[in-house]
Amino acid sequence: MKGTWIRKVWNRDGVTGRCLWVIFLPLSWLYSLGVQTRNFCYSAGLFRARTLGQCVVSVGNLTVGGTGKTPACVWLAQELSSRGLKVAILSRGYKRSGRDLLVLRPGENSQDGTALEQEIAAAGDEPVMMARIFGQSVAVGKQRYRSARQLLENGSVDVFLLDDGFQHRQLRRDIELLLLGADAKGSVLPSGPFREPRRNLRRADAYLITGNQQEWLSQIPQSRRSSVFCGSLEAKCLVGLDSKEWKQHPLSLLGRCKIVMVAGIADPSSLYRMVFDWEGEIIETLEFPDHHAYSSLDWQRINRAARKADLIVTTEKDILKLVRFPFARDKLLALRVGLAVENGDALIQKIVDKVEQKRINATE
Repeated sequence: MKGTWIRKVWNRDGVTGRCLWVIFLPLSWLYSLGVQTRNFCYSAGLFRARTLGQCVVSVGNLTVGGTGKTPACVWLAQELSSRGLKVAILSRGYKRSGRDLLVLRPGENSQDGTALEQEIAAAGDEPVMMARIFGQSVAVGKQRYRSARQLLENGSVDVFLLDDGFQHRQLRRDIELLLLGADAKGSVLPSGPFREPRRNLRRADAYLITGNQQEWLSQIPQSRRSSVFCGSLEAKCLVGLDSKEWKQHPLSLLGRCKIVMVAGIADPSSLYRMVFDWEGEIIETLEFPDHHAYSSLDWQRINRAARKADLIVTTEKDILKLVRFPFARDKLLALRVGLAVENGDALIQKIVDKVEQKRINATE
């Protein structure tokens, strides 16, 4: 949302930004009251959270967008799978048009553009990306408990990752992992970026800081510091669809190339920085709203901008929506971004230990 009018309100930029911030404050107080009342009802047992027999790890945040929840889910799924655990991701499928409960399994659907377009409309771009590009099992539905039960009816699962789960209190979780990004100050929505008051971070079991480390560390109680981890997003490779297969290209391909950047994400600034780091020459940037559904007019605009470019570089969730359009072979590529976590083995071991404890409790 960087650069949009609401961001100017949150930052109180200019006379208009400051005036709107003051106007929005009463709405923020009402919103905060509603959130805290709901949280109290769950904490006091007035609202019931449903329990699964398997380990549930919530991956969520306090703010809207930009903390790296999806890369964190992918990183956790890959790390836990490498330790022999069966992992599934539970997602609500943000901005999808379908309402049915869907289960996406790796390799089930064709990777052609039309099939991907239909699947994205039904399930949402991020769940499809996690399933089709990263090979994860993903259940999509508003009621995550039902989604989990649907997965269990068709196979065993050791760990459920609850994507964007900090505010989803209906499903009981064993580990609450809270991601803390660039926004460390501000008000609750709509006068600020926070989905609930900052003091609610005490509800988490572990913290993954992907933004301002010093600012967040000052807000986390000293007794919780052993459960704080720091992560950063790193460029891994370039990927493109070739003959219905995802093909990887080295990052060195960016060097000295003229590049048009296409991004439909909340804040693409880190994407541009990574391309610059690999000596790519960005000649034009085309920015679209987060989770944008690309049209033929968008495709024509991208092609016009790319006439003098060597590459069109986008994100992995955007390329899924662009491959249905014709581009020159290997000209449209996505920058694969992965999460690197300092002392990440300790966080993974914390989850593995919880899985083992659940297994022991189930047999007693």
